[in-house]
Amino acid sequence: MKQFFKNKFFYIMTVLALLFTIVPTIFYSMGLTFVFRDAVCVLLTPMQKVFNYATEALDGFAAYFYKFDELVEENNALRERIAELEKQNYDAAELEERSAWMSSFLEMKTQHTDFKMLSASVTGRESGNYSKILTIDAGTGAGVQLNMPVVTSEGIVGQITELGYNWAKVTTIVEAQSAVGAYIERTDEAGICEGAFELSADGLCRLSYLPAEADVKVGDRVLSTGFGSVYPRGLVIGYVETVGINEFTRSPDVTVKCAADFSELTQVMIITDYEIYVE
Repeated sequence: MKQFFKNKFFYIMTVLALLFTIVPTIFYSMGLTFVFRDAVCVLLTPMQKVFNYATEALDGFAAYFYKFDELVEENNALRERIAELEKQNYDAAELEERSAWMSSFLEMKTQHTDFKMLSASVTGRESGNYSKILTIDAGTGAGVQLNMPVVTSEGIVGQITELGYNWAKVTTIVEAQSAVGAYIERTDEAGICEGAFELSADGLCRLSYLPAEADVKVGDRVLSTGFGSVYPRGLVIGYVETVGINEFTRSPDVTVKCAADFSELTQVMIITDYEIYVE
């Protein structure tokens, strides 16, 4: 305790206390209280500025967090709105695609009043250098049977070669085992469109058995004859891509670009019944 009273800090505090007690009394007795007041103001003004700055900083800090919370809420609301708009856009695009598909479906139905058709979605595809087989979501449960033709509004896709209750495999017309009776629309000259290993990857098939003198030009449309095949007459197979001469048979060597783009298909139509063409 004695050491405390001998401490410099104690003396300094004692002197300051006396000054703050005696000095105001002296100034008051001399009628000079304004001098003391001014001195106090001079000493306190910097401290007030510091206090004001600190208060403003704290207010700004609090306002920042308040606005930050507002911005977070606003950002979340915007995210939800964007997600909603994206869904609306997706639904609109899907509806438009579905509408276009139904329109082509009805157009085909109008052109071929004897057709009974069933719509199906493509759910998978086996595609390699020499393989183009599609899987669709319709099977025996919907009345689908083997060898039924599968088409789009653009043209022939292929035929049903495997099926289950709610699925089926479609072998496309570019597969090597496929063959479709065909004729050139412009000249009515007939042959057979056959799949070929070396052509299938490019969506091509070969038009064979044409007469040696056949008049064939690039761009000619090739249609199904309806004879000896599973396909009705008058369906588009594709368009003549190249014309040459077979070096062994000396007959026309013609390749046909299939009208249907197998890689882009999402919807197809199965022809479940039609009137067989009789010449």
